[in-house]
This record gives sequence, structure tokens and C-alpha cells, in this order.
Amino acid sequence: MTSSVIAPRCTRLAPGDRGGPIDERGLTVLRAGARERVRTLLTAVPVPRPWSMNAWVDRLETWRGREIDLVPVEYRPGRPSGAWQARPGYDLIAYVEHTSALHQDHIIAHELAHMLCAHTGTCQMSESEAARLAPDLAPQALSHLLTRVTTGTDEYEAELIAVLVLSAATSEPPAVQPGASGRAAEQARRLAALLG
Repeated sequence: MTSSVIAPRCTRLAPGDRGGPIDERGLTVLRAGARERVRTLLTAVPVPRPWSMNAWVDRLETWRGREIDLVPVEYRPGRPSGAWQARPGYDLIAYVEHTSALHQDHIIAHELAHMLCAHTGTCQMSESEAARLAPDLAPQALSHLLTRVTTGTDEYEAELIAVLVLSAATSEPPAVQPGASGRAAEQARRLAALLG
């Protein structure tokens, strides 16, 4: 697939819009819910060690029974760095191709969070603007693109889930050299066991 297949900007937010205000009173509940959702998710679909986003997406596909296609796209100013689209037989996640691997993983994790939370909304982009930005996109896909803007709360939740997943994925207990001995090695082993 080429980058012209997707109009990443339409899939989430129109320029300058961050999805509206976040209800400050509900943030504590939202944070607790996101933490619990990630705990449940990582119990069902543990992150691979060493970390690999592709390997984790493979595990998510197996767990969900539905394919997830990751598509690198060229970034253009004014467009978001990632997008998720639910297609009839699979999910498609676009992410910026020319950035660091860590940034790509974060973009993908953020879009996976939208997917796993089934976030929905309405788009502020006109049909003609969508056609101009994605001229190779099939006309029947425009109706899908025109229904994909999330709220500020959805964006906050997706960002929090992405951070929690990547924190779990990239945190490793301190390494203790095999065969190390002595008091310091024993303390390091206990600390590693304590930290999990």
C-alpha cells in the first residue's frame, strides 16, 4: 500500500482541534479505568521480551481474531502522525515512517488504544477536502473517513494507554550477570525479584 491510500488527518482530528475540553472531574476515574484496562490487556496479551511492536501486534491479532495492518505514511505538516481505520475484515493503523522507532511505537500504541477502546466520533473535514487529500481513496471509504474524530477524553485515554503499555513493554528488571556472586549480586537479585 502507498501513503496515498490513507488520509491520516481525517481519521482523528481536524487541524487545531484537540477534540474539545476534558472533563477534569472525570480524570481520576478515566486514569483508573485506563490502568485497569492495560492490566487486563497485558495479562491476556503479554508484551514480548525483548520488546517488539510487530511481535506484540501479532499477539493482538491472535487474541482478537482479526488482522491489524501497520502502514508507514509520509508526514506532512498539519496532519496527525497516526490514524486507525476499522475496515470490514481487518484494522489498519497508519504511522509516520520517518521518525525514531520509539516514536513509531508510541504512535502505533496510541492508535491501538483507540482501536481497543472502540473510540468513535464525527469528522470536521468536508468530503471535497478528504478527496483532495486522498485522491486514490475509494469513494466508498470516504463515508468511513467522515465519521472519525474523537473527543478530548478519548485522545487523553488513548495517550495514557499508549504510555502505560510502552512503559510496561520497555521496563526490564536490572540485569544480574549469570554466575555473579557476593553480597552485591545477591542484593541485585533480590531487588530484581522485588521489582518483578
